[in-house]
Amino acid sequence: MARRRRLDPVPAKWIAGTLVALLIVATIVLVVLALRSVQPTTATDAPPTDQDYSFEVDPTTSASPTAAAPSPSPSSSASAAYPAAEARFFAVGSEGWWRATAGDCGTTAPLVEHSADGGRTWQDVTPAYRGIGQVASLDVFAGSEAEMVAAMGATCEVQALRTFTQGEFWQPYPEVLAASRYLDLADRAVVVLPGDDVAAPCAEPRSFRAAGDVVAVECAGTVSVLGSDRAWQALGATDAVALSIDGGTVVTASPADDCAGVAVTRWSGAGFDTATPLGCAPAADPAGPLALAVSGGRALVWSGDAVVTAE
Repeated sequence: MARRRRLDPVPAKWIAGTLVALLIVATIVLVVLALRSVQPTTATDAPPTDQDYSFEVDPTTSASPTAAAPSPSPSSSASAAYPAAEARFFAVGSEGWWRATAGDCGTTAPLVEHSADGGRTWQDVTPAYRGIGQVASLDVFAGSEAEMVAAMGATCEVQALRTFTQGEFWQPYPEVLAASRYLDLADRAVVVLPGDDVAAPCAEPRSFRAAGDVVAVECAGTVSVLGSDRAWQALGATDAVALSIDGGTVVTASPADDCAGVAVTRWSGAGFDTATPLGCAPAADPAGPLALAVSGGRALVWSGDAVVTAE
């Protein structure tokens, strides 16, 4: 009778080797799958190319992609889209330049600045310590000093202030206020003059300037001059965005077809009917708040953060 053969048990080393081989194969498969999952996207996977993307980085957070804001298009008309509190004043003396934003008493603080180096640098000289709330006029005197009409304190009391220290200190002068000319801070439709006030040519004038015998106001682009009969005479400037007075003449800044910024014109003659071009200030934005001054025959325009010369 044949004897049955006994099967020997599988060696433990062989089993261990088989398991190691299986683990190696499994690892290779997983690596291949992982590599496929991180393949770079093709052109068809990329985001649309008609949208510009940029990154805005907040120092306190990580960067995240945001769609870039479209570049603003040039304004087609000189509209007063800015608030009245952003209206500007600009005065140039032989030894000092001055500028200010109007502010709005009780709401928006004004800013008064002085430059001793021809507009290259500016120093904040706002008399905040006196409680200034709004600027109604700004003029140079004595070549280097300034005076202004302003609303002061909690009650917005109208005062005339002068500085004899190039803006370091300001003092009220009642006699200066009595001789001042400005738009009534309580009602801009009224022009305050020594003696009797007069009505402005419109309810919301944008610019008002007075120097010597000339008083001028701008309403929706039209500049008018106050005559000796206390009646307003409109000039040929019908699209002005700023005005100044220089030596008995009126100077205006307006948008023009042949100027990328504002064209500056001098209006002279008995009826201010003679227009003389003074140049173009290409960097000035006619739709934004700006102010105009004339010094040594040069027209200077304060627009944005810069003062540019019309050439």
